[in-house]
Amino acid sequence: MTAASRGSGRRLVIEADGGSRGNPGVAGYGALVRDPETGRVLVELAEPLGKASNNVAEYSGLLAGLRAVLDLDPGASVRVKMDSKLVVEQMSGRWKIKHEDMRRLALEARDLCAEISEAGGSVDFEWIPREKNKDADALSNDAMDGKSVHRVLTDEADGADAAVDADSVAAQGISETTSPQPASRPLRLLLVQAPHDGAAAPRIVTAVRRLVGPGTRVVGADDDLAARVAADLAAALDVEATTTGDWSGQAPGEGADERVRTAYHSLAATGGTVVAVTSRRGVLSVLSDVLGTPVGRFWALATAAGSLTAVEVWEDGSASVAFTNRTDHLA
Repeated sequence: MTAASRGSGRRLVIEADGGSRGNPGVAGYGALVRDPETGRVLVELAEPLGKASNNVAEYSGLLAGLRAVLDLDPGASVRVKMDSKLVVEQMSGRWKIKHEDMRRLALEARDLCAEISEAGGSVDFEWIPREKNKDADALSNDAMDGKSVHRVLTDEADGADAAVDADSVAAQGISETTSPQPASRPLRLLLVQAPHDGAAAPRIVTAVRRLVGPGTRVVGADDDLAARVAADLAAALDVEATTTGDWSGQAPGEGADERVRTAYHSLAATGGTVVAVTSRRGVLSVLSDVLGTPVGRFWALATAAGSLTAVEVWEDGSASVAFTNRTDHLA
C-alpha cells in the first residue's frame, strides 16, 4: 500500500452554500475549507454564477470546496457541512436525483469524492442549520453581489506553516508578477492547448468540467480543431463559445504573439472564470507575460498538445501560474 493510498491522516471541513435571488435568478456560491482542530479557515471561495437556480448554486459551492481540498490535501478525511438538505441527502445516496442539471452536478461531485478516496482520504456529509453556516452564507452573498473571492490563507505568525507554503510554491514552479492591466475582479484562466486531433476532445472536456463551474466563459482560436474543442467545451458548460484569430497564436514573428497577449490582458481587465483554447505558442505567450520570460527562453517551458495550464490574476494586477502542462487526463 502506498503512502498516498493510506491517506494523510489530516481532517478537514468544507462549509459550502449557494443561493439565487429569484429561482432561477442572480446566483452565486460560497465555500471554505476549515481545520477542525484549530477552527482556522484555510481557503475561502466565492463566485457569481449569472442566472441559475438555488440548487445549482448549492452544488457549485460543494464542487468548489471539493476542488479546494484536492489542491490542499487530497488524502484528508473530509466532512462536508451544508444547510441544503437536498444536496446532503442526494450526495449521501438517500434521495433520488431526478433533475438532469442536478444529476450532472452530483456525478461531478462524486467524481471529485472518488479522487479523494483514491488518494486515501474520505468524504462524508452532514446537514447543519442555516445559522451554523453563516461564513459560507456570507461568501455566497458576496458572490450574488458580483464579487469573486479566492483566498488561500496562512497564519504568518506560524513559521512552520509559512515554510511549508514557500516549499510548495517552489516545488510547483509557481511564479507571481504584475499584469499590465489590473482586474476589476479576479480572473481564473484555464488554457487548453489544442490537441493534434479530435480524439482527445472528450477527455479534455471531462478534465475541464472538473476544474470549472457554471458561469464559465469559453473562448478560443478560430482554426477548425481549436474551434471544435471550444464548441465541445461550451456545450458541456451550457454556454456559447467565442472563437477568434486573436487566440490562434499564429501572428507573424517569433516569440510571444502580441494578439494573444492583448486578448489575455482584455480578459484580465474583466475577470471571471474563462477557458481559452489556443496553440502552444498561445499558451506560452500568456505564460511568458506572467513569468517575465526572456525572449531567448520563450520556448523553454514544456507544454503538450491537449494539456491544461491555469493562470490567476487578482484585483491588484498580480498574476500567478497555478499549474502548467497538466496531462493526466490524456493517459
